[in-house]
Amino acid sequence: MRTVLWRGARKRCPQCGEGRIYEGWVKLHEHCPHCGLKLLADQGDLWAYLVALDRALFIFPIIVMIYFRLTLDDPFWFYLVGSVIGLLFVFTLPHRNGMSLGVDYLLRRRHGDLAKPQSHSKSTDTDAR
Repeated sequence: MRTVLWRGARKRCPQCGEGRIYEGWVKLHEHCPHCGLKLLADQGDLWAYLVALDRALFIFPIIVMIYFRLTLDDPFWFYLVGSVIGLLFVFTLPHRNGMSLGVDYLLRRRHGDLAKPQSHSKSTDTDAR
Protein backbone atom coordinates (compact mmCIF):
# COMPACT_ATOMS: atom_id res chain seq x y z
CA MET A 1 0.00 0.00 0.00
CA ARG A 2 2.77 2.41 0.93
CA THR A 3 4.58 1.76 -2.36
CA VAL A 4 1.60 2.45 -4.62
CA LEU A 5 0.64 5.55 -2.61
CA TRP A 6 4.20 6.87 -2.96
CA ARG A 7 4.20 6.11 -6.70
CA GLY A 8 0.85 7.84 -7.04
CA ALA A 9 2.05 10.90 -5.15
CA ARG A 10 5.01 11.03 -7.56
CA LYS A 11 2.55 10.70 -10.50
CA ARG A 12 4.05 7.39 -11.64
CA CYS A 13 2.50 4.09 -12.69
CA PRO A 14 1.31 2.07 -9.69
CA GLN A 15 2.60 -1.19 -11.20
CA CYS A 16 6.10 -0.37 -12.43
CA GLY A 17 6.78 3.03 -10.84
CA GLU A 18 8.50 4.20 -14.03
CA GLY A 19 5.90 5.46 -16.49
CA ARG A 20 4.19 8.81 -16.09
CA ILE A 21 0.44 8.53 -15.55
CA TYR A 22 -0.48 11.96 -16.98
CA GLU A 23 -0.33 13.37 -20.49
CA GLY A 24 -0.71 16.91 -19.18
CA TRP A 25 -1.56 18.30 -15.78
CA VAL A 26 -4.45 15.95 -14.90
CA LYS A 27 -5.29 14.06 -18.12
CA LEU A 28 -4.52 10.38 -17.52
CA HIS A 29 -2.81 8.22 -20.10
CA GLU A 30 -4.93 5.26 -21.14
CA HIS A 31 -2.00 2.87 -20.60
CA CYS A 32 1.33 3.19 -18.83
CA PRO A 33 3.95 4.19 -21.42
CA HIS A 34 6.54 1.95 -19.72
CA CYS A 35 4.77 -1.33 -18.81
CA GLY A 36 1.48 -1.04 -20.72
CA LEU A 37 -0.84 -1.32 -17.69
CA LYS A 38 -4.35 -0.07 -18.42
CA LEU A 39 -4.59 2.64 -15.79
CA LEU A 40 -8.38 2.78 -15.41
CA ALA A 41 -10.62 -0.16 -16.08
CA ASP A 42 -13.67 2.13 -16.29
CA GLN A 43 -13.97 5.90 -16.41
CA GLY A 44 -15.13 7.28 -13.08
CA ASP A 45 -13.44 4.61 -10.97
CA LEU A 46 -11.49 7.19 -8.97
CA TRP A 47 -14.52 9.24 -7.96
CA ALA A 48 -15.15 7.51 -4.61
CA TYR A 49 -11.49 7.67 -3.57
CA LEU A 50 -11.25 11.36 -4.42
CA VAL A 51 -14.44 12.17 -2.53
CA ALA A 52 -13.10 10.40 0.57
CA LEU A 53 -9.72 12.15 0.35
CA ASP A 54 -11.25 15.55 -0.36
CA ARG A 55 -13.68 15.29 2.52
CA ALA A 56 -11.02 14.21 4.98
CA LEU A 57 -8.30 16.64 3.90
CA PHE A 58 -10.23 19.71 2.80
CA ILE A 59 -13.92 19.79 3.68
CA PHE A 60 -13.45 19.12 7.41
CA PRO A 61 -10.87 21.92 7.85
CA ILE A 62 -13.14 24.33 5.97
CA ILE A 63 -16.03 23.49 8.30
CA VAL A 64 -13.78 24.10 11.31
CA MET A 65 -12.63 27.37 9.75
CA ILE A 66 -16.19 28.57 9.23
CA TYR A 67 -16.99 27.73 12.84
CA PHE A 68 -14.05 29.76 14.12
CA ARG A 69 -14.87 32.61 11.73
CA LEU A 70 -18.23 32.92 13.41
CA THR A 71 -16.59 33.22 16.83
CA LEU A 72 -13.52 35.38 16.00
CA ASP A 73 -13.63 39.08 15.21
CA ASP A 74 -10.39 39.30 13.17
CA PRO A 75 -10.95 37.89 9.62
CA PHE A 76 -7.21 37.83 8.75
CA TRP A 77 -6.60 34.23 9.85
CA PHE A 78 -9.85 33.07 8.28
CA TYR A 79 -8.83 34.40 4.85
CA LEU A 80 -5.22 33.28 5.17
CA VAL A 81 -6.05 29.70 6.14
CA GLY A 82 -8.89 29.60 3.59
CA SER A 83 -6.52 30.71 0.83
CA VAL A 84 -3.90 28.13 1.80
CA ILE A 85 -6.51 25.34 1.86
CA GLY A 86 -7.85 26.48 -1.55
CA LEU A 87 -4.36 26.54 -3.09
CA LEU A 88 -3.52 23.13 -1.66
CA PHE A 89 -6.81 21.78 -2.98
CA VAL A 90 -5.98 22.88 -6.53
CA PHE A 91 -2.26 22.13 -6.65
CA THR A 92 -2.40 18.71 -5.01
CA LEU A 93 -5.09 17.39 -7.37
CA PRO A 94 -2.68 15.40 -9.60
CA HIS A 95 -0.99 13.86 -6.57
CA ARG A 96 -4.28 12.95 -4.87
CA ASN A 97 -5.56 11.55 -8.16
CA GLY A 98 -2.37 9.46 -8.54
CA MET A 99 -2.72 8.11 -5.00
CA SER A 100 -6.36 7.22 -5.72
CA LEU A 101 -5.21 5.45 -8.87
CA GLY A 102 -2.78 3.42 -6.73
CA VAL A 103 -5.55 2.32 -4.35
CA ASP A 104 -7.73 1.42 -7.35
CA TYR A 105 -4.82 -0.59 -8.77
CA LEU A 106 -4.46 -2.56 -5.52
CA LEU A 107 -8.17 -3.38 -5.47
CA ARG A 108 -8.11 -4.40 -9.13
CA ARG A 109 -5.10 -6.62 -8.43
CA ARG A 110 -6.81 -8.35 -5.52
CA HIS A 111 -10.39 -8.57 -6.70
CA GLY A 112 -10.75 -7.13 -10.18
CA ASP A 113 -9.55 -7.53 -13.73
CA LEU A 114 -5.87 -7.79 -12.70
CA ALA A 115 -6.43 -10.58 -10.16
CA LYS A 116 -4.69 -13.85 -10.91
CA PRO A 117 -7.21 -16.44 -11.96
CA GLN A 118 -7.59 -19.02 -9.25
CA SER A 119 -7.41 -22.59 -10.36
CA HIS A 120 -10.45 -24.54 -9.33
CA SER A 121 -10.20 -28.28 -9.50
CA LYS A 122 -13.40 -29.29 -11.16
CA SER A 123 -14.43 -32.87 -11.01
CA THR A 124 -15.47 -34.25 -14.32
CA ASP A 125 -18.84 -35.86 -14.30
CA THR A 126 -19.35 -38.69 -16.68
CA ASP A 127 -22.84 -39.37 -17.85
CA ALA A 128 -23.86 -42.95 -18.31
CA ARG A 129 -25.83 -43.12 -21.50
